[in-house]
Amino acid sequence: MNKYLKESIKYLLRSYPVIYPYVKEVERMYNMSHDELQGRNERVFLKIFRKAYTKSSFYHKLYTEAGIKLEDIKCLGDISKLPVVTKDMILHQSDALLTTSKWKLLKNRTSGTTGTPLTVFEDWKSIWKEQAYFYCYRKRCGYIYGQPLVSLRGNLGKKDTMMYVHISNTLYLSSYNINEQTVGAYYKGIEKRSPQAIEGYPSSLYNLALLLKDKELYCNIPVCFTSSENLLDFQRQLIEERFQTKIFDHYGTTERTIRISESIKHDGYFEDPGYSINEYLKDRVVSTSLINSAFPLIRYQSSDVVILKENTKDERVSIDRIQGRSGNCIKGKDGSIYNNAALTFILTYSHNIRYAQFIQKKNGKVLLNIVPEAVFSSQNLDELKQMIDLKIGLSNLELEINLIKEQDLIYTTRNKYSYIISE
Repeated sequence: MNKYLKESIKYLLRSYPVIYPYVKEVERMYNMSHDELQGRNERVFLKIFRKAYTKSSFYHKLYTEAGIKLEDIKCLGDISKLPVVTKDMILHQSDALLTTSKWKLLKNRTSGTTGTPLTVFEDWKSIWKEQAYFYCYRKRCGYIYGQPLVSLRGNLGKKDTMMYVHISNTLYLSSYNINEQTVGAYYKGIEKRSPQAIEGYPSSLYNLALLLKDKELYCNIPVCFTSSENLLDFQRQLIEERFQTKIFDHYGTTERTIRISESIKHDGYFEDPGYSINEYLKDRVVSTSLINSAFPLIRYQSSDVVILKENTKDERVSIDRIQGRSGNCIKGKDGSIYNNAALTFILTYSHNIRYAQFIQKKNGKVLLNIVPEAVFSSQNLDELKQMIDLKIGLSNLELEINLIKEQDLIYTTRNKYSYIISE
């Protein structure tokens, strides 16, 4: 009952009547020209910068020690004069970033997948803005809040399998309980609600799709929203096949410094307008949030890698893909780097493999854990080795392949799956 009330209240506090002014603001930004949006972003950035300079002890110290005066930053082009802020710099002093009283804010924590979790704060205004972006994007994809929705994220733990929340018309399924014993109930619950959309971690949706495939079952859900993990090609293929759906992928962070969404035409990704200012570097992203002035993150660095499109007809759809964290790759003996996209061939072209997970603790040495299908054979294993040799070169990699059980796959505490784990 507590979880039911929590999700009900959470929905009401973020419902359309509450976020309406912010929805209208986001819709206006969608319709702005490039120059209009740049002008708007510049005004918001300067306002946040000046507030941070005068009211945040962290930024005042950082900027004065760097010799930066308030009047030195006059336009958006001056942002490059500001020092980059890293997670390590603020890890133990989140309070020092605040520009308003702490009691007015809500506390959140990052997942800690790259080390110690970071404490972040947000006011209700930034929460409503964030929700408005979700509302506007999902409406463009064919889903309006209040229509039947299935949610397969981290809302329910291991002790709860299923919960329907009436006020939001949402069926919550536990991502921690996807197995042969629950797949029948999950399928019946989905069919009963006739959902317009389903949302979830790619790995959770893929896990359920695999079990539906085993049972020769299909669902019919027009729209699917994925987030929080890299969406891999083989995951997209099976999810869309079994749920008879179309996936719209989204990338964001707990810090609320960047928001990137898949285009409606599925020809790339775009920056949600007015959300942040982003600088894409070879091995990292530097972002400035434009939605949270209470806990400003200005030129905040993350280790995620975003690949830009070389040629695009639509200047707003400028991103090819989100590659993931720069550390999420394996390295060969010669220093060659292989990322998620380069390694998805394992499950795209190999046969009778349910799951795969690369683990690397030392350059040139890799453990590949495989969860095989029941009919997996020695011939399949030989074909896999040949494929790896063709794509990577076994001479460039000391490779050990282990056949494991599904429960031996490594997930984070938030039940997120990573195709590559590198330490």
